[in-house]
Amino acid sequence: MLATSAAGLLAGTGAVAIGGAITSPPAVAATIGTPAWINVVASGADPTGAMDSTTAIQTAISALPVTGGVVYLPAGTYKVSGTLTCTTVPAYFLGDGIWATTLAFSGSGDCVRIYDPTTYSGRTRFSGGFCGITIDGTSAGDASTGLHLGDLLQYELDMTVQNFRGADSIGVHADNNYYWTEQLRGRIHAQACASHVVFDCSGSLATSSGSFERCDLDIYIDQQNPSFDGVVFRNGAMTGNGSLRIRGNFGPSASAVSSAVLRLTGSTPAGRQFPSSSGIQNGLVDIGVECAPGAFTPQTIAFGSSSNTVRGCYGALNFGIGGYEHFSPSDNAGNVGAFQGPVTGDSTLPGQWVTYGTGLPSGWTGHVSLRFLPTGNEVIISWAFDIAPGTDVHNGLAVATLANGFCYSDNKVLPGNIAGASFTGNEYAPGSVTPAGTFEYSGPAFNSTGVGWWYGQGIYTLSVG
Repeated sequence: MLATSAAGLLAGTGAVAIGGAITSPPAVAATIGTPAWINVVASGADPTGAMDSTTAIQTAISALPVTGGVVYLPAGTYKVSGTLTCTTVPAYFLGDGIWATTLAFSGSGDCVRIYDPTTYSGRTRFSGGFCGITIDGTSAGDASTGLHLGDLLQYELDMTVQNFRGADSIGVHADNNYYWTEQLRGRIHAQACASHVVFDCSGSLATSSGSFERCDLDIYIDQQNPSFDGVVFRNGAMTGNGSLRIRGNFGPSASAVSSAVLRLTGSTPAGRQFPSSSGIQNGLVDIGVECAPGAFTPQTIAFGSSSNTVRGCYGALNFGIGGYEHFSPSDNAGNVGAFQGPVTGDSTLPGQWVTYGTGLPSGWTGHVSLRFLPTGNEVIISWAFDIAPGTDVHNGLAVATLANGFCYSDNKVLPGNIAGASFTGNEYAPGSVTPAGTFEYSGPAFNSTGVGWWYGQGIYTLSVG
């Protein structure tokens, strides 16, 4: 990964800083093709934060040659009141570190907008990056965004975005208007944003696509407000054959919230290239987050519809550790399929046993346990019950009520046995999962003076679709 400071980029190039401006000896430039370096301070930007630097920074951006270059923001705080726009690629925005260089945004809309307006035949690879810079939205209005980027290839991020708290505001908005964004890589530290990181396809052109394929991103989130979303894929934004890591802290609320660690919703608007539903497929999905207990907590993963899926992925879905696994469950109803890896903190997701041992018929003790298999469309079920003497048992007796996700529109009959009671040896006594989600006894009727034991296990398919 590219170093996130001017010193790191300049190492070994022979470039030097003279009077605050970055220069490079002609011999070096001629030999290795050193790109143009434009220091925003030399263009009139104020790193003390006393003066508005919007015009000066835009002047520096506009001074980039068509072959691209580096916009260098030395350590300091720069007031920005309007949108800084860059359509030159490749272009790097380089600060002295996320702890040292800050853009303090006080406007509405986008603070920084970066995109490539060309389509594939004329695209520039290695389109640049945004590194070593923090964008702060403490003074920003509603519907504001820290960094709005998209339609880029092989772009690099190593940045912080924070305090975009206003209604409909976004920390980092990865958004395709003209074409697609692929091979995006790097790190995003996001905190206290209404939506921390959003992947989107909002363009009106037929050439635009929801593809964010082969992206490798580490996203670190500090939610700070229980109503704020973590990572969102919407309007058909999808990624695959890459990696997405989400780490962070989320919190509870005294009132209802509708937020989620990861949200997948919507499909590509009509007429876009390569229609798709928002989702993640065939890649690494690695989530490690936590949430303290409270009356209301964010969801783990929220799905907009059955077409929004996580399919064929691997990694870990870890929603809590050490007493901080208190997220609200996902609305997963088969949306997660063929996931390989441990899952903790949400019984609705594949890989965990869900056990029902209360609310049983009188005279019954024991449990029935179920979990999704990695396919996401198959369920394994296991049960073991003791039945007290003198208990009436008949075919079709309702034993437990299961979650909706474990049932479908037809009965699922599973092999089981009944022993003890008045039986000599074992008798075949299957269990049944009804379309309404009731787990029923489907064996022979009996009432005896001895204890009965009913047990069994099996695998069933939710649907063939």
